[in-house]
Amino acid sequence: MVLEINNLYKKFGGETVLDGISFSANKGEIVCIRGKSGEGKTTLLRCINNLEVPDNGSIKINNLYLFRDDDGIVKRATKAELKIIRQEIGLVFQGFNLFPHMTVMENLIKAPKFIKIMPEEKINKRALELLKQLELENKCNCYPFQLSGGQKQRVAIARACMLNPSVLCFDEPTSALDENTGNQIFKIIRDLSNQGITIIIVSHDNGFIDKIAQKVITLSDGKIISEQQ
Repeated sequence: MVLEINNLYKKFGGETVLDGISFSANKGEIVCIRGKSGEGKTTLLRCINNLEVPDNGSIKINNLYLFRDDDGIVKRATKAELKIIRQEIGLVFQGFNLFPHMTVMENLIKAPKFIKIMPEEKINKRALELLKQLELENKCNCYPFQLSGGQKQRVAIARACMLNPSVLCFDEPTSALDENTGNQIFKIIRDLSNQGITIIIVSHDNGFIDKIAQKVITLSDGKIISEQQ
């Protein structure tokens, strides 16, 4: 298993948002998580991406524990383990979260340069390869405000792929996109899955989920009420 989540709990202000969530995902599998607003979908993604700390439970990515439940106490990965895990997982935010003062190219190379995982020449080469793959090579020097919604989405995907993650998470990837652009995102996600990247998608778009998912998990009141292959 590439991703294993076991008995995950999370509360905010005494309110339980995640209530014993457990599921796993294989290499290249597309797992979609659906449910009404407030059911804990985005909180789950944030826990998987180390943006929230669960109250109980464990998350394991490629046999490394991001969080481990040790007698009711959640222990986070060590600094050395965290450095490895951060390269194994990426997140495409619903609002894209591109740096507005940076060009497309600068958005892509910022994180790899910061963590110094490869020479600058290779980082630049990787960025150009991804932009070409996503048909954005002519947008290298553009700023986010100069891009359409679909282009911003593709830049966000390229940025999340810079570290060659094993798991890529999407928060509402088709929200605010027209049908044609949504179909482009569908194809991109399929291609990433075929390359062996495990995909985790949170979405309200049931039509998109029914078309793309290999596994569908439905949340209600912070619990998994169904899991369908």
